[in-house]
Amino acid sequence: MKATRSALWNLLLLLLLLIHVDAVQRHNGMNRMPQQQQQQSPMYGGFQQQQQHQQHQQIPPHPDSREEFKVRQLMSLEMYKYMNFTADPCVDFFEFACGHWGGYHKRQQRQGAAGGAPLSTAQQLVEGKIVDQLQQLLTAPLPPQHHPANQYSGATAANVRKVRSFYDSCVAVEANAGERRRFLMKILKDNGGLRNVPNSNWQHNRHWLQTLAELRRNYGLDILLGLEIDLNLQQLGGNSIYLGEPRMTIIPEEHCNAVATKGAHVRDQIYEQIQQQVADNLRDWLGMETGESARIAGDIIRFEFELCKHMREQQQLQEEPSGPGPGLVAANGNAFGARSRIGQDRLHRQKASGITLTDLTTEMGGFFDFKLYVEVILESLYTSAVYLRSPDYVKHLVRTARANNRYTIAGYIMYVALNELNQPPEEHPSRRARQCVQVMQRLFPQVLGEMYQRQVQRDDAKDDLQQVFSDLVKAFEQQLRVEWLDENDRRAARARLAQYHTLLPDYQNLDLSELQFQKSDDYWHKLEVALRFRARQQLNSLRGNDFGQDADSLVDGFEVRAALVARQQAVLVGWGLLQSPYYNYHYPRALKYALLGQRLATALVEAFDDEGWNRNPQATSPWNELTMSGYRNVTECQRAQYSNYLYDQPAEFRNATRLREIMAESSGLNVAFNAYLAWLEQQDNKPRPVLYKETLPELNFTNTQLFFLYFAQTRCWARANQEAVPFVDSMPLMQHTAERWDVNGPLSNSVEFGREFGCALGTQMNSGDKCLVY
Repeated sequence: MKATRSALWNLLLLLLLLIHVDAVQRHNGMNRMPQQQQQQSPMYGGFQQQQQHQQHQQIPPHPDSREEFKVRQLMSLEMYKYMNFTADPCVDFFEFACGHWGGYHKRQQRQGAAGGAPLSTAQQLVEGKIVDQLQQLLTAPLPPQHHPANQYSGATAANVRKVRSFYDSCVAVEANAGERRRFLMKILKDNGGLRNVPNSNWQHNRHWLQTLAELRRNYGLDILLGLEIDLNLQQLGGNSIYLGEPRMTIIPEEHCNAVATKGAHVRDQIYEQIQQQVADNLRDWLGMETGESARIAGDIIRFEFELCKHMREQQQLQEEPSGPGPGLVAANGNAFGARSRIGQDRLHRQKASGITLTDLTTEMGGFFDFKLYVEVILESLYTSAVYLRSPDYVKHLVRTARANNRYTIAGYIMYVALNELNQPPEEHPSRRARQCVQVMQRLFPQVLGEMYQRQVQRDDAKDDLQQVFSDLVKAFEQQLRVEWLDENDRRAARARLAQYHTLLPDYQNLDLSELQFQKSDDYWHKLEVALRFRARQQLNSLRGNDFGQDADSLVDGFEVRAALVARQQAVLVGWGLLQSPYYNYHYPRALKYALLGQRLATALVEAFDDEGWNRNPQATSPWNELTMSGYRNVTECQRAQYSNYLYDQPAEFRNATRLREIMAESSGLNVAFNAYLAWLEQQDNKPRPVLYKETLPELNFTNTQLFFLYFAQTRCWARANQEAVPFVDSMPLMQHTAERWDVNGPLSNSVEFGREFGCALGTQMNSGDKCLVY
């Protein structure tokens, strides 16, 4: 009977899949083109490839396991339904691969639009699925301590119980409840109050610098002046204090930087809208009258707008010099990519030899007492040197603070603090649980990372990760033969590349024993306790020697990304990147290299660009001038190409941070594809069904075409109001967005892509000028 039911179930599944294929075909408005017809079509004229690159239709299907059969069938349907076969892949591959993606994710677009997100993306879908998994982990009953199903040790189980207690209180609290106002008023009273708010414990003689330091010490809030603890770059051991730009601003980053504010005015619409939100919050949180809240909001935004004028200057490239020789000039006046010097680039954007707090206060005119600020935070004397990451911003901060009255500064500090500490579950109760998970991800990333990692980690996925990375290193070693790299620098690069490996998050020393919640505590009290605990952990690292690994550069287990950890010569991978729909053990290798391989390669490439090689604290052999000259040429090619794409002007784009990203993405794709080809060559002597499994059923594309197709589909996105802009087709430049470039840009720079899809040289997806670092 069981066997009969199983057979009937499999038959039903197959019928449903076939019905779904037919429905998808009708949804896309056309019948599938057979592979033979595709090869004869001018659009697909270049599909004929070497034997190991082709799918082998004549090979009989290799018997799949039930799980593998299901995975391959569903993946084929998933990829096919998003495609728009009326689009020409040689004109706009994004539209070809993702043209129908938005139609299948309208709910996500509506939710994103309601939350202020202009785009919904494939990445967000994966992250949303992980939020659902974390929610299940936070609500599922815990087995008894010694039960075989209990994955947690004593210490880990204690950590889990604490975060689950916090989560339960978050879900239970009512949005906009009176407890929130009482919590915010308590924070205000504890930190000197405001003269405009009755009963807030306004302390007339309290200096705003005292408030600023105590907020940093108690809650980890970087306001006005950023304070980070990182590796001492002179001694390459122990940790030191670095001062620079704050992490927290009211104005979003894209509108709070040196470029955005140049030529802008604080009365522009975007800043007026932010000012109105500040005024609304002051009325809601503190009960201010309309006129008073509007006046204070105006002071706050004008003050921050002035600070923004010197933020993120290091991300911008200035115009090329008019003198002889190629090159770009960075915001600090140095040639972009000029030969690095030990003692200069190691301490890039810092005081090279450090400076004492007393000397720094004197140098800045005595208005900002840096010694008081740091020692209040540490609650102890500090006589060691500190380092400046953004000297120009620090100078500008002192000038701006001096030009404003202390009431404006105090009001600004307290508003930013309350805005950050105000983390209520505002959503409707039906959606509150997901929002509470996101709060947990911010406050307890390591605990949730460990919980998620224990739930999803698999040995076969680890083996895949190691195999893919090993092939990437071999492929990258071959691509170090680029012409711009001098032979001496090439040998040094090969030696360093051989040391790189992958890491997965490690939670062995996770200790929350000092985090204490009481059963009677409500959400707001637990929030304050959690924030104070996190701030203490950050400051305690000043006494340690953790090789200067800043927390923001780490990757937690639930994250869907890979990141370079140059100081450990490793690429750190979150387990979220090894989960469906992005990854499955039964996917063809083509898909694994397109997603996992490209993400790993992109992170790895960053260790071998100018920033990663010459400005790494451990750098001992910076590139010589011959290499730097060649590097400047290839980066200028990429910069001008991207600028022309977005603005139709070769000199418009000057964002150094974004330039580094797009160079790494393009090179990462190139490395990943060559690694996949190398893996294919290793299969020549193996049974031919191995290559059969490199394609997908009912999807008539070669394995190498699937590589590029899947690369594109993991970057699909849709705009919430896309259908409301009917005239974009008549204005092609409006379709040239940064998000569309993330697909079309790297592919158009790939010689192999143009060959695989038969794109004639000079078409939009096969430009004559290829710009690649590697």
